[in-house]
Amino acid sequence: MSACELVLSHDGQRWHARGPSVHVQHRELRGLEALIGAQLAHDAQPVVVDLCFDMAALPRWLHQYHGHYCNYTLRLPPRRAHA
Repeated sequence: MSACELVLSHDGQRWHARGPSVHVQHRELRGLEALIGAQLAHDAQPVVVDLCFDMAALPRWLHQYHGHYCNYTLRLPPRRAHA
């Protein structure tokens, strides 16, 4: 199993996930997770991605929702072998 950590931030319009050799962005967190999966999933083994919110980088208007932004783990299953 492979593991990595990405930092989540928001620029007022888009969510960003950054880490070693990764920088993806999307308007929604679910879309961001799909982009992370497309970039990091492996054929042979699952990948565990720890996602940590950079609370200092969130726009002021998002602070009212801070209780909803808890760090979490994204588990990516291995990609299926192409037939």
